[in-house]
Amino acid sequence: MDIGVDGGEKTLRVLYISPTAPPSVQGTDGLFTEIGYLRDFFAGDMISLYPARSLPPLIPVSLLGIHQIPALKKYNRDVDIFHLFFPYPANFRVLRYISKPIIYTIISGMDAKIRPRSMPPCTLVVSSWHEAEILRARGFPKVHVVRPGIDLSRIQVTKPPQLDSEFVLLAGSAPWTRGQFDTKGFNLLLKALTRLPQIRLICLWRGKLFREWSDRVQSFGLADRMEIIQEKVEISGVLSRCHAAVVLSAAADQVKSYPNSLMEALAAGRPVLISRSNPMSYYVEDNGCGKVIEDLCLEELINAIREIMDEYSAFKRAALQAGRGLSATQMIDDYRKIYQNVI
Repeated sequence: MDIGVDGGEKTLRVLYISPTAPPSVQGTDGLFTEIGYLRDFFAGDMISLYPARSLPPLIPVSLLGIHQIPALKKYNRDVDIFHLFFPYPANFRVLRYISKPIIYTIISGMDAKIRPRSMPPCTLVVSSWHEAEILRARGFPKVHVVRPGIDLSRIQVTKPPQLDSEFVLLAGSAPWTRGQFDTKGFNLLLKALTRLPQIRLICLWRGKLFREWSDRVQSFGLADRMEIIQEKVEISGVLSRCHAAVVLSAAADQVKSYPNSLMEALAAGRPVLISRSNPMSYYVEDNGCGKVIEDLCLEELINAIREIMDEYSAFKRAALQAGRGLSATQMIDDYRKIYQNVI
């Protein structure tokens, strides 16, 4: 039996379960863009585990989604597969009300987190073989690897600006909390700009902590070298003004495994800088399309930026080649095969 393709085959019914409510500005969150590609293809509904977009982190993880029990009971009668997205493996009690197959996509990287003592039967999906090996070693045999993807046809850019007086970096995955100014490397980027006067930064923001970030930029005297974009924009236009993109994180669970801003940058032929904690770092390393930052260290970041600037033509060619392997079409087909397998 084949599913989800043209030709009169069985229509698959999928319910997608997101970890949070959709962003207030549609199209500004990479995970919901990814789920959107799948929903467009498989025509599935979506619900979220969190009851509110701004809920404080007081509810134990295991109890997330309990407000959705009536809905899940109904969907359990109507759908073929439940597809859950969450940063790491967790034993959600609400999944006990599901008898249909569950696909559980881990949307962040795997680190030294203690695995749950038990989980409902499910098929796990990660974005790299490195993560799959970690999970299998922890006793999870059903692990598939699906690399996230984007709509490559949307990326239509002009040549990057000439490398004469400035080098423009695009920074995505903005902080959600004040502590993430450090753990997502944004304070580090400010320090790097003070050491590298030819660098300008364009930040894709989400509306949160905008005033605090603006104050930090002002305190470093960098307002004339910083652009902060708070609304949804056509990313091709932004990338046309950039030379490279950066996403940093001290921990694996703070950033989506394949940040959309970096996938879009590679599709545009822009090299990337990424932390080792992120699974995409192995893809970047294997393809030579950017630099991997092992630790959030100022000297390491500065040296990586300088190396990309010095060998920019080679990194740019590698980025364009690597970007071709990040298509939403391939991601959808990989999930279609997993769906077929579990039903």
